[in-house]
Amino acid sequence: MNAVPVTSGERTRHDTPGADTALASLLESLLAIALAIAIAGLILIIAGHDPLNVFPQLVDRTLLRSAGLEEVLVRTTPLLLAGLAVLIAAKAGLWNIGVDGQVLVGALAAAVVGGWLVDASRPVLWAGAMLAAIVGGAVWTIVPALFRAFWEINEIVTTIMFNYIAISMSAWLVKGPLRDQTLVAPQTPLIPPELRFVGLGDTRVHIGLVFAVAIWIAASFWLHRSVAGLEVRAVGESPRAARHAMIPVTVVLAVALVASGGLAGVVGGNDVLSTKGTFQAEWYPGYGLSAFALVFLARRHVLALLPAALFLGMLAYGADVMPRAAGIHSAFFALFEGILLIVLAAFRWRPWRRKSGGHR
Repeated sequence: MNAVPVTSGERTRHDTPGADTALASLLESLLAIALAIAIAGLILIIAGHDPLNVFPQLVDRTLLRSAGLEEVLVRTTPLLLAGLAVLIAAKAGLWNIGVDGQVLVGALAAAVVGGWLVDASRPVLWAGAMLAAIVGGAVWTIVPALFRAFWEINEIVTTIMFNYIAISMSAWLVKGPLRDQTLVAPQTPLIPPELRFVGLGDTRVHIGLVFAVAIWIAASFWLHRSVAGLEVRAVGESPRAARHAMIPVTVVLAVALVASGGLAGVVGGNDVLSTKGTFQAEWYPGYGLSAFALVFLARRHVLALLPAALFLGMLAYGADVMPRAAGIHSAFFALFEGILLIVLAAFRWRPWRRKSGGHR
């Protein structure tokens, strides 16, 4: 039986991760990691390093030492939230490339509102700042969402454009009207450490990780146990079939992209309320690439996001600690993520199955 052509705006059920078994998805992701490690190891050899020394040191410094594991969990928190933001849009068949811009807008909104609420109680400050972050990220996606839902303008293009606007706008605001005039460096007023997220015990890990895991669990139930989640997945799998099922496709597309932006805003709010306490000019965490690597590594399964985020959190902390520990430049870990994305993309392509007439 010949494969049915699929347009860029529609997907059949066989094109989604749900058509694969969970075991097959896990094995494929593990194989992709192993292949990426092999390629990265070859690059290390060419650069004059011993991968049999580098990779064990990476594991030791990040997972086998308590201080390293704490840092990995701190790095995992924003990655998990950013991955959720990308996944919510992807489930509706959308690619939110504007995560980084939405993170910036959410962080700026959280820093400003948090600065206004420094005289309030800690719970009020947290709630106000995080609500501002959600609204900021969501508002930043409204125009791309409307363009995509009602005029079918590609969201990849519009969300990328809004990234650049967010970078320039946030820098201008922090250097201008929102700047704390008592400081030399351009930034918003500082939220005192005692009003930020509390730590979990005597560790660097903060309560933001608990919030992130709670959001991840809620998103899992929403996607798989609610009518709205079912509609999102139906639209992502086949917009044509969703229309026949009387699902309001345009509304679902718009809501999914706006919800994705709101989650991205939470990432920025988490950074402000946990580790930064302010918004500095030219700050650009660049979670976007890692968020897409995370979603592809998890094979678009929401439950697989957490272990995948832990793995990428390990790489993120490795980029900080391995230059001193093994003389490996921090850029190597961004390279590793890029290699992993290429390998995962190659696995999704699988032309040999197309030639044999099989489906994913």
